[in-house]
Amino acid sequence: MGEIFDSVAERYDQWYKRGVGALVHEIEMEIVMDLLQPKAGQSALDVGCGTGHYSIELARQGLDVSGLDISQEMLSFAKAKSLEDDLSINWIQGDAGKLPFDEGSFDRVVSVTALEFMPEPGEVLREAYRVLKPEGRMVFAVIGGGSPWAARYEKKARDYEDSIYGSAVFYTAEEMLALFPEVEGRTVEGLYFPHRKGDDFDRKEALAMEKAGRKEGRGGAGFVAALWIK
Repeated sequence: MGEIFDSVAERYDQWYKRGVGALVHEIEMEIVMDLLQPKAGQSALDVGCGTGHYSIELARQGLDVSGLDISQEMLSFAKAKSLEDDLSINWIQGDAGKLPFDEGSFDRVVSVTALEFMPEPGEVLREAYRVLKPEGRMVFAVIGGGSPWAARYEKKARDYEDSIYGSAVFYTAEEMLALFPEVEGRTVEGLYFPHRKGDDFDRKEALAMEKAGRKEGRGGAGFVAALWIK
């Protein structure tokens, strides 16, 4: 499965660096970090870390970080960036459903836009919870089901036979919590503005739409983050 993500590693990494991708990253990071509440000196695991956005940010904040991903190419980009920033991060190629860690190994576990690609999401959540320490916080975030963002990626899956979105499942807030009903959780949603490219993207307009969407609590959010506390 890792090979399909190898082919998009560079494009994935670059998308978050400019235009709408940079704003998406900013908003997602704010939501996730507000829920995760990381503290310097803690240990953290980034499940499905991709090219290392969250692993690197947590390391910058002084946490002892491990980043796990199934794609070797994604990890190569992540490692190169961490070396540029002189950050020591434990990069691991592995299966999120079979984590190579003892029970209660981490203060924080995070995963962003990775669970929707995993065939057994409930098992992944249970594994992540297993390696979480008592009183630890676990945040998993996904592309929001039923949103315009999800519809865009579903169209890509229909239009391109080799699309990475072909096997993706996009979850609503309720569906996220239902994946792991054994433990009470809560969700926060964001990304209420549509995906636009180039000259069609207006940062000020997008931020106004985001603010209004959160205030009104309307549906259609493109990003769903769920928190569980052990």
